[in-house]
Amino acid sequence: MVSPATSRLLPSVILFALTLALTVGGILARPIESLSLFWPVNAVLAGVLLRNPRLASPRGFALVYLAMVLADLACGSGWQASLWFNLCNLGAIATIWYLMARLPRLHRRLRTPHGTLCLFGACAGGAMVAASLACVMATPWFEQSLRATWLAWFSEQFSTSVLVLPVLLTAPSPRALTRGGSQPIRVAPLLVLLASLSLSIAFGGPGAIAFPIAALLWCALSYSPFLVSLLTLTAGSTLIIAVAQNLMHFSVPQSELGVTTLMSARLGIAMLVLGPLVLVCVSSANRSLMARLAHQATVDHLTGALTRSAFTRRANSLLECRQQDAGQMPLTLMMLDIDHFKAINDRYGHAVGDQVLRQFAVTLQDQLHEGELLARLGGEEFAIVVPGLVPQQAGFTAERLRRAVQDLQIAHADQHLQITVSIGLAGCVDESPAPSLDALLAEADQALYRAKAHGRNRIELAGPQRQVV
Repeated sequence: MVSPATSRLLPSVILFALTLALTVGGILARPIESLSLFWPVNAVLAGVLLRNPRLASPRGFALVYLAMVLADLACGSGWQASLWFNLCNLGAIATIWYLMARLPRLHRRLRTPHGTLCLFGACAGGAMVAASLACVMATPWFEQSLRATWLAWFSEQFSTSVLVLPVLLTAPSPRALTRGGSQPIRVAPLLVLLASLSLSIAFGGPGAIAFPIAALLWCALSYSPFLVSLLTLTAGSTLIIAVAQNLMHFSVPQSELGVTTLMSARLGIAMLVLGPLVLVCVSSANRSLMARLAHQATVDHLTGALTRSAFTRRANSLLECRQQDAGQMPLTLMMLDIDHFKAINDRYGHAVGDQVLRQFAVTLQDQLHEGELLARLGGEEFAIVVPGLVPQQAGFTAERLRRAVQDLQIAHADQHLQITVSIGLAGCVDESPAPSLDALLAEADQALYRAKAHGRNRIELAGPQRQVV
């Protein structure tokens, strides 16, 4: 077992080790005596702190700064450079974290277009802080002018943060990954994106950086926010590398003007991903809204049973399947009504009545098998469709339901309420013409009426049998 002290210390150790590893990797990946083409350390750490608010403490920021300085020193940098340039990095991290942490969680996780726009503003703010701090001490280390230095820092920090942070902020939690089922992914938008990136590099020129925008918009309409963030990171980093390596026929000589051209391309590519990220937020929000509306139209909010309209659609679908089935599959419909439910509402109040309805529905669901439909038709009246059984056979299922409801004890204050149910059955037998759903409901309702008239807490069959089960 892990002690409480170790449990509290472990996240800090992980944060320190992660910062150390990221910084060393970033230093080793950059060209000698040059700024990094990509420096994702700041964006990754800002995302980690936003996803883990407990780490975003003075101690956490101090550990990040210490790990960065130690990594720089281990890679051969001097004390002054290590202390100052990592202060620039820490300034970018703290600024992005501060601006994003003030937003509601829905915006912070990029679930809304407003959150995406705020992210761009936060990344711009962090890049400005880092670039301005770098310019304060630029003379000992940079030969370019302050303008070129500021542009170099700002464009790199801004573009990298805009590309990397959405991936971290939209990444699903491990619990969500294990809970969610795998869904097929459309391949066509991805193939078009790869083709447009290839065309951008082959065609070249400043305007070629906009070629993938249509494919990215298609991806935004087809994929989840996390996957779209991964694709924008891939597309943006590919274009930046292509520009830096002069694969797209940009004029990038080693001069102030050339650096400005490269930085302009960086900023243009970074802004390129704003549209797809905003669109995927809108598309995802619309899909969530439609799913909630579909759920509300399908499932009764109080009991979790099907609504009347959803039940009608599914029951009619079963009847149509029966008509198409050469074997004429039997089917039974039950009408159920809680006995003396109005007296429960009048005596105990509607809150208790709602509790009775919820537990009644749960009890029925526990007794039913897969493929059997349960619906709330209104008030205390429910319906069940049992495919594959004639009414006489389904009578045993109805008796099981009746006993389960009779044994149900509903806690209220210092007592337990007991309820009973009356059930009427009607159905389609082998080789008989398939009646309509309305006809089955009417027959089952008549059987239910007889069950109530004969004393309640009983089962009646419709039709000529009229026998008590």
